[in-house]
Amino acid sequence: MAGFQQPPEEEMEAFNETVDEYEDRYDDGFDDGYDDGFDELKDGDGSTDTSPEEAEAIRRKRIRMAFNAGNLAGIITGTVLILVLVALLLSMINFLQTDISRNFSLLQTKF
Repeated sequence: MAGFQQPPEEEMEAFNETVDEYEDRYDDGFDDGYDDGFDELKDGDGSTDTSPEEAEAIRRKRIRMAFNAGNLAGIITGTVLILVLVALLLSMINFLQTDISRNFSLLQTKF
């Protein structure tokens, strides 16, 4: 399916720059010391042993996965919406067929 293909590298770089600009613009500084439970960034004693580049790569991977989950939800919602609209269209066609046949039968009985 086309919705699940990996985007080109240029688009990923542009996406990562957009995420960085958004974070820089809306950073309130309240989450600087916050422990958000990223266990793979910590050793058994609770100290972080990963480099900042690795931590950044893990963060970007999680953001990308969250966006992909949003894309999946959008695809599912769109598919359901299309099925509902097709059902409404078929219902309308059925209604028109029965209405036209009733009207012609009424015209035939009066004349």
